[in-house]
Amino acid sequence: MPSLFISYRREDSAGFAGRLTDALEQRLGAGSVFRDVDDIPPGADFEAVIERGLQQVHAVLVIIGPHWLTASAGGQRRLDRDDDYVRREVEHALASGKPVVPVLVGGAAMPSAEVLPISIRGLANRHALSLNDASWATDLQRLQDVLAQWLAAPPAPRRRWWGAILGAFAACLALAAWLAWYDTAPGPEALQGEWQADVAYPWNLSVQERFELVIRDGVLEGTASFLGVPREIEQLEWRDGRLRFATRAETVSGNDPPRELEQRYELWPEDEALRVRLTIHRSHSVDAPLEFVARRP
Repeated sequence: MPSLFISYRREDSAGFAGRLTDALEQRLGAGSVFRDVDDIPPGADFEAVIERGLQQVHAVLVIIGPHWLTASAGGQRRLDRDDDYVRREVEHALASGKPVVPVLVGGAAMPSAEVLPISIRGLANRHALSLNDASWATDLQRLQDVLAQWLAAPPAPRRRWWGAILGAFAACLALAAWLAWYDTAPGPEALQGEWQADVAYPWNLSVQERFELVIRDGVLEGTASFLGVPREIEQLEWRDGRLRFATRAETVSGNDPPRELEQRYELWPEDEALRVRLTIHRSHSVDAPLEFVARRP
């Protein structure tokens, strides 16, 4: 039975999808990946096979290449058609409640919620991973590390019956404790509104930064300022009571061409404040994490 479902647009990323399928099946076992070329026989009901495949798997990978968003037919963008098979796959994946991971290939960027059809805008909230030819092995390992949290673990060795009972009892206690926490834990709506923080950057610069977060059509979006400039948030994900997202900026040094910086944020509510951890990613290095507290103005 497959563990992973791969969604892709053939004219956009068929080569990457095939290469990724082969690599994952080498590591996870033959038949561990559901892909339409291999798993939908001619004449089969596409919709029914897709739904059945999504019911079986533990997670879904959406392969996004340079033309995934803009592919068109008859003068209309394919994603805007109700019968587009990629759109239908993503809709089913998001509705299934299974983990959905966008995988960026061929230098593609993660589409923002505004350019996606309403029915799949939730994809923009998922944290994306990139697969590049130059760093394929490293990127593939990072993807597998992410997937490991959802894939079924191998069966445990057989234990004596009393050991199994004790294990089940401990699991029930842990589940009860988790449910009690989950019932009272704040959701992303608790982060809505404006926040500001005095941030002391390590290069002897202090700036008052602002976060503006709002939920529109069930999607959390907004801006986060970096060096005093508001920037659109992207790659947004709410998991384990924490909000994670990224912003982008450029830096210029002398006559060198501009270099892109990526700011990766992790936010979580604490009492009446918002704890923030910021990591700045440069082209060839990553700064030490910077932590600060944001409060409502």
